[in-house]
Amino acid sequence: MAAPSLLLSLTLPLLATAAPPHGLTQADVAKQLKEELWERNRGHWMLKSWNGNPCSPTWEGFTCRSKEGSLVIFKLNFSSKKLQGPIPAAIGDLTELNELDLQDNNFTGYIPASLSALKHLLKLSIYLNCNPFLNNQTPDSLSTGVDFSHGGCAAEEHYSSPAEEYQSPPAVASQRIFVGGGFAGGSLACTFALGLFFVCFNKRERRPPKTDCSSTTNPVFQECRIHKNTNPAVQQLPLKSIQNATGNFKTLIGEGGFGAVYRGTLAHGQEVAVKVRSTSSTQGAREFNNELRLLSTAWHENLVPLIGYCCEKDQQILVYPFMSNGSLQDRLYGEASKRKVLDWPTRLSVCIGAARGLVYLHNFAGRCIIHRDVKSSNILLDHSMCGKVADFGFSKYAPQEDDSNASMEVRGTAGYLDPEYYSTQVLSTRSDVFSFGVVQLEIVTGREPLDVQRPRDGWSLVEWAKPYIREYKIEEIVDPGIKGQYCSEAMWRVLEVASVCTEPFSTFRPSMEDVLRELEDALIIENNASEYMRSKESTGTLGSNRYLSMDRKIFASGSARIDATKGQLPTMPSLPR
Repeated sequence: MAAPSLLLSLTLPLLATAAPPHGLTQADVAKQLKEELWERNRGHWMLKSWNGNPCSPTWEGFTCRSKEGSLVIFKLNFSSKKLQGPIPAAIGDLTELNELDLQDNNFTGYIPASLSALKHLLKLSIYLNCNPFLNNQTPDSLSTGVDFSHGGCAAEEHYSSPAEEYQSPPAVASQRIFVGGGFAGGSLACTFALGLFFVCFNKRERRPPKTDCSSTTNPVFQECRIHKNTNPAVQQLPLKSIQNATGNFKTLIGEGGFGAVYRGTLAHGQEVAVKVRSTSSTQGAREFNNELRLLSTAWHENLVPLIGYCCEKDQQILVYPFMSNGSLQDRLYGEASKRKVLDWPTRLSVCIGAARGLVYLHNFAGRCIIHRDVKSSNILLDHSMCGKVADFGFSKYAPQEDDSNASMEVRGTAGYLDPEYYSTQVLSTRSDVFSFGVVQLEIVTGREPLDVQRPRDGWSLVEWAKPYIREYKIEEIVDPGIKGQYCSEAMWRVLEVASVCTEPFSTFRPSMEDVLRELEDALIIENNASEYMRSKESTGTLGSNRYLSMDRKIFASGSARIDATKGQLPTMPSLPR
C-alpha cells in the first residue's frame, strides 16, 4: 500500500539573502551554482559535465542565446534530475534568465529571495518538490510579486501528477508566473483553502494572444497566425524598419521556394538576412508560420536563430542574422565566386555542428521536431565557420498515434529524400538521418547529390559512392581538393556512418545521437593525427606525404565491414591518443 504523500503549504516563503554580487561573469555564476548543488549532490552525473564555458553543449540543462554579440544563459532546465537540497541562490545572478524548470526533484526549503532579481523571468516550474515548512501565508504576501501554486513531495518514486503551466506573454510589464501541481491527502482546512485559491484564480481574466492575420485550426500549418512567443528575442518588426535596413530591398543575396532573400543592417548595426515571401509562393504561408512557430520556442547555437518577423500590408517577412560564410553547398560546389575549398577538418567540424542542431530538434522538449529538408544549402556558416541548420519551413512534429489530421504530403529535396518516407509516407527522425548521410557524402566527395549531367550510374551520389565504400576505394571518391590532407581512419569513420545513414530501410539507420558520436570521434582522430604529423615534421622524421597511409591496414580488417543487417557501426582501429 503506497504511503500518502506529504501535505505541503499553499505558498513557499522567501528566505532573506544578501543582494547578488556585482561584477560576476556568467562562468563565475555557473561555477558558484555548481558548488551550491554539489554540496548535497556529490557525484551527480550532470554536475560532473559542468566544466568550462556554461554555453557549451556539455553543460546539460543550460540553454543560451545570442545577445549583443555574446551568448547569455536564458533557460535552466533541471527537471527530473533527482537533485536535492535547497534551491541554489546563485540562480538569481543569471539576470537574463527567462525560464527556470526545477520540477520533479527533491529540492527542500524556501525559494531564495535572490530570484526576485530575475526581471526577465517568464516561467517558473517547481512541481513535485519537497518543502517541510508549513505556514498560512497567501501568495499575495510574496515579496517577488509572483503568484504560484505548487505540487507535493511524492512518498514513492513512481508518484506523478499532471500539471499545466500558464505563461504570460513577454510584452506584459509585470511578469506573472503560474506553477500548478497536485496534492494528495491533507486536512479539511487545507482543502478548503486550496479550493478557495483556485476559485479566485479561475476568475482572473485571461486574454487571448493577439492575431494579426487570419488563422486556421491546424496546430502545425497555419495560414498566417502570429503567436506570442516564449522567446522575447524574436520581435515583431515594422515594415518601415525592414525597408530602412535593406535600403528598400536593394541587395539580393539569394532566392528559394519561399521567396527572395536580401541583405541588410538593422539600426543598431547588426547585419541581417531578410526573407520576403513571394506572391507566387504557394507554400509560403505555411513556411512562414512553421519557422515562426518553431524558432519562437527553440534556440540552439547550431540553429540559425530568428531575430524578427513582419506580417504587415500583405507582407510576410522573416529576419535572421547574416551568415557571412554562406552555405556548405556554396563552399563545396556552388558558384565559382562563392566556392572556397574547405580543408577536411573544417568540413568535419561543420558537419558536427549541423548534427548537434538536429540532435537538439529530435530531442525537443515535449515533442520531437523533424526538419524534413536537411541538405547542404540549409547548413549555413557564420563568421567562425560554425555550422548552423537553417530553413524550417517544412519542419514538422513527429507523428503520434492520436494525430487525427496528420499531413500525408511528402516534403524534401530530390537527392536527399528518404526513399522509405517517399514510398510509404511514414515520417520519422530517421528520414532526417538519411538526408544527413547524403550531406556527409557531399563533404567527402565534393559532389552534388543529384547530377543528371553525369553518366547514368553517377546521377545519384548515394548509388555512385556505395560500391566504392564497399570495396574500400576511398581515394577514388574523395574530393581532389582535400586529397593527401586527411587521416584515412577519420575519413573511413565518416564514410561508414554515411553508408549506414543512407540504408534504404530506416530500421537499419542509426539515430542522430549515434551519428554525432561517430563524427566527434572522427574529429578527435583527425586532430590527434594532425598533432602527430606536426611533431614528426618538427623533428624532420616525416616523409613526403602529410599523412602516413593506413588504408590497407584498416580496410583489410574484417571488423571494418558494415553490418547492414543490424544497422550497427563497426569498430575501427584507433590511433594512439
